[in-house]
Amino acid sequence: MEGISVRRVSGKDLGRIKEIADARLRENYSPDLFRYFFEQHSRCFFVACDDSSVAGFLLAVPLDQATLRILMLAVDDELAGKGVGSALMDKCMEFAKGRMMSSIVLEVGTDNKEAIDFYSNRGFKMTGILTGYYRDRTDAYVMKHYLPM
Repeated sequence: MEGISVRRVSGKDLGRIKEIADARLRENYSPDLFRYFFEQHSRCFFVACDDSSVAGFLLAVPLDQATLRILMLAVDDELAGKGVGSALMDKCMEFAKGRMMSSIVLEVGTDNKEAIDFYSNRGFKMTGILTGYYRDRTDAYVMKHYLPM
């Protein structure tokens, strides 16, 4: 998407990230959680910015030397479907490849067709199901993408 840049998160982004997460994600996360990941895992915590503000974010953590786990990906309602999520995913894949990781894994609600399609279109495959994964007891698919070496 034109006008969108992706960079690592900064402390001043955390309030906007919380707003986007509250509007777009199933769970309600505390500001302290975002601060923790900013302080401990900022190297794989990315924001997509348009000219004026943060348009979306992706938070991932290494599970081990070979696997990166996406914990959250969310895009502002007004910009959903306009390439922001793809830009974030591209940056995530670049990060993982740059560290010689072989896969990226994530969980997604079984009822979240939009996200399942988004990940499937980027090469993620369903590898399992987690029963009652979310607080509301909704199940989640485990999806994995193997990175080309």
